[in-house]
Amino acid sequence: MEERAQEQVRRIIVEAVKAAIQKGGIQIDQGQKPEHMTTLRGNELVYKDHPRIAFRGAMDSLESEMIKAQITASKLHLGSMYRDLEEIITMLRRLIRCEVSGEPVGEVRLQGLSETELREHSHHPSKYYGRKHFLPTAEHGEMVACLNYLRTQAREAELVAYRAFKEENGDVSRVDIIRALNRLSSLFWIMMFKYLSGVYTEDGQIKVEASGRHVHLCRGDIDALFGPGYQLTKARDLSQPGQYACRERVSVTGPKGTIHNVVVLGPERKETQVEVSFTDGLALGIAPPVRLSGDISNTPGAILSQNGRQVVLDQGVIVAKRHIHVAKEDAQALGVTDQETVDVQILGSRPVIFQDTVVRISDEFATYAHIDYDEANACGYEKGICCRIVR
Repeated sequence: MEERAQEQVRRIIVEAVKAAIQKGGIQIDQGQKPEHMTTLRGNELVYKDHPRIAFRGAMDSLESEMIKAQITASKLHLGSMYRDLEEIITMLRRLIRCEVSGEPVGEVRLQGLSETELREHSHHPSKYYGRKHFLPTAEHGEMVACLNYLRTQAREAELVAYRAFKEENGDVSRVDIIRALNRLSSLFWIMMFKYLSGVYTEDGQIKVEASGRHVHLCRGDIDALFGPGYQLTKARDLSQPGQYACRERVSVTGPKGTIHNVVVLGPERKETQVEVSFTDGLALGIAPPVRLSGDISNTPGAILSQNGRQVVLDQGVIVAKRHIHVAKEDAQALGVTDQETVDVQILGSRPVIFQDTVVRISDEFATYAHIDYDEANACGYEKGICCRIVR
């Protein structure tokens, strides 16, 4: 009985010590620190699964992911994105310092925005960045994927922070840290909107888009393929104002083969035009010339088909000449004139200079350079890549 009582006393003492450690830590000589414990502050030790130690680990993980995102930004030549991420890393280190020291975080202001403005911008992106809320996908590219992952990591860090600073009644002792992390997750949304709307393009740089095979249809050919009076169905907007990808697809047939599921772009055109790459031309058995869009005289034809209906084209198959759409307000800054040909350097993982690139200027354009998939493969294209004009 005596041994059993002693064992019970020992267990009570151990549990009491554990509770004390979990709640606030104990004082111990650092030379006696067990491997399963770590320093909370000064010579105050806690178990390694203490909530505040878990919080510091979550912050370390978030910072490491931000450094990886900086590497991606650097690879894509997004210097301003790199600097914005550096500003956030500095803020994260400030939060850790304040958590350890007990200092208040104070005002959080990032990328020139207050906490209130960060919340406002993330809730109303159409107002500030001209883009609606969206669900990130692989099509948005590597940089958006990085930013979206940082957003989720910031949310996780916020939850870990709540557990670390939660009191018995559910209130928290460090509202300032939790609020700062909440605004940080909003900021990563904002950075995605800024990136997709072109805010992060450096001075003198132009975003590049790779155009896959597609078809523009005239009214008569829409009627022949889909029925009289048929209206094309918009699936998503393209970068150029008023241009969009449609739900409709057609097959393109040449002397040697057929390419199925070719997207139709809207709105309808005066003349039907099929844009393919040289590689596509080989598959079709066609040798299309390199032309600007709309220049289809003396070009090869093909057969377009859809659900048993078909149209025979006498002409209209081209390889699109690489070109730059330039908004009129950007032309002076870029130092270009309409129909000028320039050399452009692609700023990707495989830098390439494309010569003989045509400049097209209009107040109806958004500034983007367009290349086809053969050219995209040559330069290691990935979404978000930029180019600059070289003289």
